[in-house]
Amino acid sequence: MGDAAALRNTLSQTENTMPGIQSSSREMMRFYDKPGGPELAVSEWRSVLQTSPPSLSLPLLYVANEVLQTSKRNRGNKFLEAFSPVLGSSLTFIVGRDRSVVEKVRRTVKVWGDRRVFSMRFVMDLLAGLDQYREGGSGVANVTRQQAPAAAAASPKPSSPAVSDKRSSVTTSDTDDDDEEDMFGGATDGQKLLDISIDVSALSETKSGYGSGAAKRRRTSKTNNTSTTQTSATKKPKVLSGQNFLELFQSIANLDEKYKSSMGIVEAIPPSYLDDNSADIDDLVGDELTSMYKKVCDTERKILRERRSMYSVAVQRRELEKEAKRYVPWLKNLAKVDDDDISFVDKLEKKLEVISVCHEEAKQLRDLRRSEEAQQRAEAEAIAKQEADEKERKRLLEDVTKEAEAKPGMIWNPNLREYQYLHDHTEESWRD
Repeated sequence: MGDAAALRNTLSQTENTMPGIQSSSREMMRFYDKPGGPELAVSEWRSVLQTSPPSLSLPLLYVANEVLQTSKRNRGNKFLEAFSPVLGSSLTFIVGRDRSVVEKVRRTVKVWGDRRVFSMRFVMDLLAGLDQYREGGSGVANVTRQQAPAAAAASPKPSSPAVSDKRSSVTTSDTDDDDEEDMFGGATDGQKLLDISIDVSALSETKSGYGSGAAKRRRTSKTNNTSTTQTSATKKPKVLSGQNFLELFQSIANLDEKYKSSMGIVEAIPPSYLDDNSADIDDLVGDELTSMYKKVCDTERKILRERRSMYSVAVQRRELEKEAKRYVPWLKNLAKVDDDDISFVDKLEKKLEVISVCHEEAKQLRDLRRSEEAQQRAEAEAIAKQEADEKERKRLLEDVTKEAEAKPGMIWNPNLREYQYLHDHTEESWRD
């Protein structure tokens, strides 16, 4: 609401200068990316046009011209679609208040045709709606009657009626274009048309060639669409697996959440908006009525948006349900495999119950055998250790016995209790 009020204030203060027109057009272009923004901006533009003084009509028309050309050139067709339903009545309203600006309005409309902003048929319809406001009513027929004799005299040879009609229409169009004002300062009072000869047959051939080319492009487009459809139809299906089944189930769950979200938004709409016999609307006037109208429009756009969302959810869910049907035989096969596994486990459990009867006795016998084997190992280790100690004792005893035996030349010393060599007096002492 604040943006709309700011736009209305900016448009109502538009100056008939290039900076002022560009400033207002930029303010309108800010609504391009907002949901329902172009329609709201055009509605505000038309409201300001209808409530403004006649001096502001041309600046507002130039603002619309700037917005249309900028949108067509840089952004897209949203403003073209928003302006198209109200443009004819708005132009008629402008020239109806001030007939002196009709030629300026026509010049602006012709610019839309020259720069391909709108189709030529739409531009011609707009121009036809402005003819009654020109001097002398509809000037097309008068100019045609004046130019027909001259065109016939200048023709070097007779032509068919169809060719004459086409040339007359071309002359009429040129007369309308140059009849607006003397772009060269009015230096001459004679004929102001350029002397251009048009080969109607060549023009017809060009049109037919263009038509065949367009048909060829259409056939190519159809062929491409057919090939794309065949490619999508022959798309290889996904492998049946547990992971893909879980992803499919999760996708369906996400669609359910999206559907519930859309239903929540729709159910949150106040019931008074859906009651045709509400008496509260009759009491609204001025800004309150405008505010209520905008709220209703916003609610309508919200309902349409959620309707598209719910339709998309329904289409996607239908495709997922088709995909889910492929899993039914696969799931049945998995269930059969599970049944076989359960049967095998039941049989194994019964065998275990039979074995458990003698399991405890076998366990006791096993423990007894293990204890006996441990005891035998301990006894064997003790015997082996005793034998090793005895061998070691005997070896030490033998060594001691060998060392205690007298060797030749040794006598027993009772004091030291060992054998000693006798002293040889014949040996010289080191002291000598």
